[in-house]
Amino acid sequence: MTTISPTSNVALEILRRTATEAEEKTGSADSANSILKAANGVSAEPGRATTQAQGAINNSMLELKARADAFVGKALELVNSDRFRSSDPNVKATLKAILNEQGEAFAGRVEAELLNNPGLLHEEAIAMALTATVRSNRSRFAESEIVLGYDLKIGPDQLHHVADANGHSTGQFLADAREEARIGLDIAQKARANAKGDAALAEALKAEEEAERIYQRTQQSANEWDGYWTKKFGWREPQ
Repeated sequence: MTTISPTSNVALEILRRTATEAEEKTGSADSANSILKAANGVSAEPGRATTQAQGAINNSMLELKARADAFVGKALELVNSDRFRSSDPNVKATLKAILNEQGEAFAGRVEAELLNNPGLLHEEAIAMALTATVRSNRSRFAESEIVLGYDLKIGPDQLHHVADANGHSTGQFLADAREEARIGLDIAQKARANAKGDAALAEALKAEEEAERIYQRTQQSANEWDGYWTKKFGWREPQ
């Protein structure tokens, strides 16, 4: 997963707010322009404008650090709780160590999830970032496939699959097969709807029935796999 750092955007936004406040306070656009020029390394008033810009940047960095610390704190709280489950009991200790070592990188993953998915809840973003952290530090975990479970406060439970050391994942394979079967069923249904003539319609209906059977089989297999881990983690299966 690509880590996206929001530092420059946040700092610039704070500088813009500082510039606006300065303009309103003095009634002069020069003050605002000076601050923004200082942010870009160019200042008509090096002393005052540069100091203001540096102060704004320092404040933005403090805000970002506080936000990052909050994300790491919430992640540690989740990992330490009964709402986090793993197929490998050693994952919890290793993951906590990584969070303490790579706090800024983890916070960057959370920020990236929130940026790419505007409607995502913070807890969902933290769960996704935790799974991404395991994947990006794969060599520090057992070689077998890892199943991670998140019992979120808001929303349904989530199961995340981390492939084994050779890149194989039963859970992901079953999920991919189900998705491919669903796409195949959609195509068959559209072909049946567009069929012209009795012969073509009969052939399309036959293809749709076969696509439906394949989809039902793959869906059942994926559901059974998820149901196994849901039960193993002690969660209630969805009705």
